[in-house]
Amino acid sequence: MRRAKSIAPAALDIPGLPDQQMRMIDTIDIFVPDGGPHGLGFIRGVKQVDPEEWFFAAHFYQDPVCPGSLGLESFLQLLKVVAVQRWGESLLRTHRFEPIVVGPAHRWIYRGQVIPSNKRIEVEAAVTRIEETSRPTIVANGFLKVDGIPIYEMIDFGVRLVPID
Repeated sequence: MRRAKSIAPAALDIPGLPDQQMRMIDTIDIFVPDGGPHGLGFIRGVKQVDPEEWFFAAHFYQDPVCPGSLGLESFLQLLKVVAVQRWGESLLRTHRFEPIVVGPAHRWIYRGQVIPSNKRIEVEAAVTRIEETSRPTIVANGFLKVDGIPIYEMIDFGVRLVPID
């Protein structure tokens, strides 16, 4: 197995990832390209909770929580990093990311919320399938943890690169 490596925050400034306001990962603290139960890759990203972030005030009135969709977005951002690490940034000159793999079923389970008093979010993805086609695809399962407690599980989520028209 390859040695785990860190990816610096500057390396997260890749095409296909959103700007800072929607960036749901601050750093990648573990990336093992041939790790995980299938030997296809394992990645963990971290975000420090900032109680002043825009989404806390914008979500539920007088009940500030991070929207669940942003937790799912953090997982997809991890998979985009895996894709760029695997196929290189040059592929993004001819392809773009679909927002999420369209077609195949995926599932998620919510078991809790991220609130302003939380400190740390960790998102982990274990790659379960890679498709090396004209539409390269990465599919994974994983968890989102807040302060060490798993609160979301994502199953069969993926990102696909499609040719730019």
